[in-house]
Amino acid sequence: MRKSLLTALTLSAALSFAPAAFASAQMITQAPISAAAYSPLYTESDWMTLSVPVGALGGTIPSDLALSASGLPDGTSITLSGVSQVGNEAVLTVSVARSDTTQAVNATALIKLTSGDKTLTSFNVPVVGVAYAGSF
Repeated sequence: MRKSLLTALTLSAALSFAPAAFASAQMITQAPISAAAYSPLYTESDWMTLSVPVGALGGTIPSDLALSASGLPDGTSITLSGVSQVGNEAVLTVSVARSDTTQAVNATALIKLTSGDKTLTSFNVPVVGVAYAGSF
């Protein structure tokens, strides 16, 4: 009787602390560039921007900075149309286009930033676009 009562009390005490442990957990609000959360890029846009720490590019923005995107449906592309520096961030202006607007896009692009043959950084960005036919 004593052993089962002690086991029941120990188990009860352990379970009473579990909710307190979960309640004190805090959400992660900032992640390194490799796991950064980006807002989606929308198809048929040429005004979207991505911010990347200049440190991820080697400390300066290279004059031959290039962007490549993979993981998108055929006919969907992301191109780099401009780069500026704001504080410690490189602001990349990108254009997102697709050849077939009758097919929806809901993909994650792997963006690679390169200088010459060297990959400086890479990250994932969601890309979305609704399907529609005709013109607006």
